[in-house]
Amino acid sequence: MLKPRMLLITTILLVSTFAASGIRGTANAQVTGNYAELIGQVNVANLPAATVDGTLPTVSLPLQVPNLSALQAAKTSALGSSKLTTSPNPSNNFIHVQKQIAGTPGTNPNPCRCSPPDQGLAASDKFVVQMVNLAGTIYSTSGSVRKATFSLSDFWFLPVRGGPIGIGMSDPEVVYDAIAGHWYASIIDTFDVNRVNFAVSATSDPTGTWYIYRVIANLGPAGECLTTCQHTLPDQPYIGYSNDKFLITANDFVIEFNTGTGPFIGAQEWILNKGEMIAGNRFIHLVTNDGTFPPTATPNPLPNTDFAIRPAQHLSSTTTAYMAENCQAAVGAIIIGICATSTEGGINVYSITGTPGVGPVAINVATVPISAPGFPPNADQPGHPADSAGNLATGDNRIESVVWQNNLLWTTLNSDCPTTTADFSCVRLDEIPTPVTATTLPLQDFDLGVPGAFTFYGSVSLDSTNNLVVVYGESSSNIYPSLEVTGQLATAPAGSLANAATIATGSALELSTRYGDYFWAATQPKTPNTFWVSGEFRQIQLFQGWSTEIGLVTFNPF
Repeated sequence: MLKPRMLLITTILLVSTFAASGIRGTANAQVTGNYAELIGQVNVANLPAATVDGTLPTVSLPLQVPNLSALQAAKTSALGSSKLTTSPNPSNNFIHVQKQIAGTPGTNPNPCRCSPPDQGLAASDKFVVQMVNLAGTIYSTSGSVRKATFSLSDFWFLPVRGGPIGIGMSDPEVVYDAIAGHWYASIIDTFDVNRVNFAVSATSDPTGTWYIYRVIANLGPAGECLTTCQHTLPDQPYIGYSNDKFLITANDFVIEFNTGTGPFIGAQEWILNKGEMIAGNRFIHLVTNDGTFPPTATPNPLPNTDFAIRPAQHLSSTTTAYMAENCQAAVGAIIIGICATSTEGGINVYSITGTPGVGPVAINVATVPISAPGFPPNADQPGHPADSAGNLATGDNRIESVVWQNNLLWTTLNSDCPTTTADFSCVRLDEIPTPVTATTLPLQDFDLGVPGAFTFYGSVSLDSTNNLVVVYGESSSNIYPSLEVTGQLATAPAGSLANAATIATGSALELSTRYGDYFWAATQPKTPNTFWVSGEFRQIQLFQGWSTEIGLVTFNPF
């Protein structure tokens, strides 16, 4: 049971005029107004089909964490765990998988030849768009292919190979803004580094023209070059939107070309003028905490202590935008952010008001307490128990998914669910009412666990009546990595879940030591009780032989 407690709220003021600055209070990081720049436009209808160069070597995409040794140690020690585990209820059966579509695979026609798959998925009332690593495909909501798989190299004007980690781009996302009627996408430019590229469709048709923009990530404490030349990798950029704002967040790591990954230098967020972006303006007003090592901080420059801040997909109308971050109160060998206003753990909720280029942008940061999530252990596979070399990586406990609608904020993260005999990974689900006040507590705070199995990489979305869908991965000593979906009706008891349905059943081991860092759930607009979900599963044991599956899921709530 959670205990009520008093929490203070920290207010941050971001000045959105060009070259103006303020101080971001919680991290003492300098905030500046600036612009994102248009770098081109692309017509998706004219893009050629993807081609695969069979001579390219396979690439293992790195898992970027501030302290990998701390993560490994945390997975073998008890750092806290929830006792609030909920299993899907076989008697609560209202979820139906109406369509299953083969998504982009790791082999042909995906030019990536890499592992794991990182993917985005979005849906309108007419189209479904999926982007996975270096490939994209567009479907109709009837399930037919509207644009055959194309290379994201052609979409983003970036090479397939090159740069400090051996690949030209990584970590794509795509979302649909039903209120504005536009699609958004993003990707890391790992060839030039220091950059996140993002795009907006000119219309509601994703097969037409998109405007391509970029923002520049933080540099190191002394600029781009220290003893050896280095740059910043803005890892795992996530995107979100509200009525007037477009949001990007990323984890900034120093990349040295000679030695590889350097230190973590903090989370970065960009808040942009959405109206200017949709109009295709050459420059878009933005504000960002781009001074991770601010020269004006007193008494000494302090590093940014945030990690894995995630912007929400805002499914109903709001000019207040929300972001969320898993946090701990104690400073030490941890890999998640420091709680802004709590002496215990929780979720930092960022409430953002104001529009860049129009007036001041303010962020209120408050910590909503939750039961402390642990670090998920690696998962069993058939013939490969969790403590063996062939186990399945489940990542860490950063937030994976955030969605907001009708003053409700839902988040997911990976956690652990120990039993008396073993420790299992599970998916933490939290429902938080907004606006957040000094005494806000979660409405729901529980783990999705399956007896005897490992669950991971949960993602959520809501329909217009606040029914919740949850897609997640599952494996065990007798289940190959597979893809499942469950959900909760808005009228259901807190902490309850429907009987799970299978999107894709795995039939092979995942031996790359890496797994999809995030799955995706999206709501089909204008259609109650209807969702699209996607994630990874295995049918081929080959290194890059992963598959993705897209599922159309409907609820029958009666």
